[in-house]
Amino acid sequence: MGKYTKADFHDQENKAHAVLERIHSDVCGTFSIASTSKHRYYVIFVDDLSQKCWIYFMQKKGQTFSKFVEFKALVEKETGKKVKALRIDNSDEYVSNEFKNLCAKEGIRQELTAPHNPQQNGVAKSKNRSIVGATRSMLHDQSRPLHLWVEACNTAVYLQNKSPHRILGMSTPKEAFSGKKPNVSHFRISGSLVYCHVSKEARKKLEPTTELGIFVGYKDTPHNYRVYLPSLKITVVKRDVKFDEEMTMRCSLERELQLQPD
Repeated sequence: MGKYTKADFHDQENKAHAVLERIHSDVCGTFSIASTSKHRYYVIFVDDLSQKCWIYFMQKKGQTFSKFVEFKALVEKETGKKVKALRIDNSDEYVSNEFKNLCAKEGIRQELTAPHNPQQNGVAKSKNRSIVGATRSMLHDQSRPLHLWVEACNTAVYLQNKSPHRILGMSTPKEAFSGKKPNVSHFRISGSLVYCHVSKEARKKLEPTTELGIFVGYKDTPHNYRVYLPSLKITVVKRDVKFDEEMTMRCSLERELQLQPD
């Protein structure tokens, strides 16, 4: 009665042998600062075999089901395989009737963790810690506005999917999932100053041909970059950019403040 302790966890004994055989999922939030698109949560889906992660941002937890439907359609179309099991906790967003009905209809086994045992969903919990840690580092190291946390989270997942994983040896989650080596030639220092080309249609004859921006993330299309424009306080997708990787966001924001009129 006085010395009984919790049993050890042995997830490695039940490891998946194919992609989509088991998906781990978890919701992270509430974030105290809303993103520019009013997001305060995100949900992740992690493939057990490859450790590849997908992240979706939400304004409320109730969107978890629709994000799972979106994720399921994407990966099943891409691989030609079916999601077979979903490892989740007992949060309300996962045990709704619509979630149960979809899983029953599609033959997806719901592996619910026991109460007070988050270790049973350790893959997703560990991934969340990794994402939030990287996000916090990017935001504070370069003094980024905190509402850019979505961009930092996206960048963290994008880079981690294309970087060697300790469980996979020298392989990357992307390669383990798709069999294709990732292209990393377009990687740049996050937070770098960039000069974005302004097309003729978007400027007058004597106006500058570039605008100042901050590199904050990637798109799935190679060499398309997500750029934050401090002057407009918006994030846009740009292709024609020149990087000044010696200038970070901290320096460029200080420079912007110095250039502003009194």
